Amino acid sequence: MPALELVLLGTGSPLPNPDRCGAGHVVIAGDLRVMVDCGWGVARRLFAAGIPPPAIDAVCYTHLHSDHITDTPDLLIMRWAGGAKKPLEVYGPVGTKAMIDGFLAARSADIGYRFAHHGEKLSREGIVCNVREIPATPDRTRAVEIAGLTIDAFEVDHFPVAPALGYRFEREGRSLVFSGDTKKCGGLVRGARDADLLVSEALNAGMWQIMVARIRQMGNENTAGVMEDVPSYHSTTLEVAEMARDAGVKHLVLSHLLPSPPADGPLVDNFANGMAEIYGGPITIGKDLQRFAIE
Repeated sequence: MPALELVLLGTGSPLPNPDRCGAGHVVIAGDLRVMVDCGWGVARRLFAAGIPPPAIDAVCYTHLHSDHITDTPDLLIMRWAGGAKKPLEVYGPVGTKAMIDGFLAARSADIGYRFAHHGEKLSREGIVCNVREIPATPDRTRAVEIAGLTIDAFEVDHFPVAPALGYRFEREGRSLVFSGDTKKCGGLVRGARDADLLVSEALNAGMWQIMVARIRQMGNENTAGVMEDVPSYHSTTLEVAEMARDAGVKHLVLSHLLPSPPADGPLVDNFANGMAEIYGGPITIGKDLQRFAIE
């Protein structure tokens, strides 16, 4: 059994894409299943990945942008109605408790109907969420240690989205890091130091400029203007390569792709152009449902 296993559930962005769901992945560490973010379509992706929702023990949120959180209500209900008998452990930045409380409040009628219909066949504990808000710190802060797995959080720079976190998972001497959404910053380099695998967001600047120009040509100036703001708080592919190189990362996996290319074809083939000249390790452009084992 690998020390850590990564399952990519959603490698896309807020932009709709038939091949890529919103942000969300699962880390398998022995008997533990930890989800990192739960964006649009991710809860349903669990079934395609062969991971039943009740098997999810915890969720770590990097930040509270919609494409990282919107499938949370479905996850909560699927997990509970599927037979979960223990609370979901939730970790995230300041604001996470209010978010979870809001989602549960929005589902309160639904939860009440299901208890009225099924009674004690449904666990009272299975719909509970234990939330711990993790401070955003320049260096790593321990979120939890359980069954030989440690999860640390560290601050990344997604301003004006603040706080925003990256996460580092360690087990049996192996490490897996998630960048969350961030522009180039020292926090990610420190958090990813010597990691076996880094899952990083990435924006292809040239492809993004072409997309914005096409939106403008279609006469949608307002949307083009909004899209022009996006690169200011994300990392370009070349900046990701620089951070992976500086951190000494052994394997780089790109996710949260901007703009999100199809699963296959020239756009995805050319997405990482120029990165290999900066970072010498293997670079994988992630696809939904792809798996990686860290032995």
